[in-house]
Amino acid sequence: MRKNAYMHISHTTGSVLAGGASNRMGRDKASLVLDGQSFLERLHGMLLGVFAEVAVHGGAVVPTDGVLIPDEMPGEGPVGGLLTAMRVASRRAVFVASVDTPMLTPDVVRMIVEPPVPSDGVRVASAGGRIHPLVAVYGPDILSVVERRFDQGERSMMGVIDDAPRVVEVEIDPDAVFNVNTEADYQQLIERYGL
Repeated sequence: MRKNAYMHISHTTGSVLAGGASNRMGRDKASLVLDGQSFLERLHGMLLGVFAEVAVHGGAVVPTDGVLIPDEMPGEGPVGGLLTAMRVASRRAVFVASVDTPMLTPDVVRMIVEPPVPSDGVRVASAGGRIHPLVAVYGPDILSVVERRFDQGERSMMGVIDDAPRVVEVEIDPDAVFNVNTEADYQQLIERYGL
């Protein structure tokens, strides 16, 4: 994992989930460019400004000075990526951010991560009445929930949230979780933010 002595949050590991198939986009979302940086570089760099350790899970592209950790079970969706991230985190909480949320900011991440999440808890971004399980921090005991659901063949991130013993929603600016799934979303992002 990428370590940086200048970071202050060490109770939680930062993770970019970049292993998606990008089926609706038709091309790798991690490589899309916004303001001169790929989504992956932008998100990875932002998380390095918050966490002592950051890793990219899944995908094939590694950001400069980044560490790529392949998914243990490729092709199993974000639950598979979360499973890998939590196993690698060695009993620490894991903050996950999907690579297709390029407008996420350090302030929003800190709102979700601080104070430390209980070991059996999840703190998840909420915007406009909708929660975003791919912008959330998962306590280390949630690994057993993820493993159980994975073993049962269930791949729903919302199911992980539903099964977690303690869930806290953190209301954030909807712009921070602008999600890019299609070419139309990408064009809207560029037009909306002028980047």
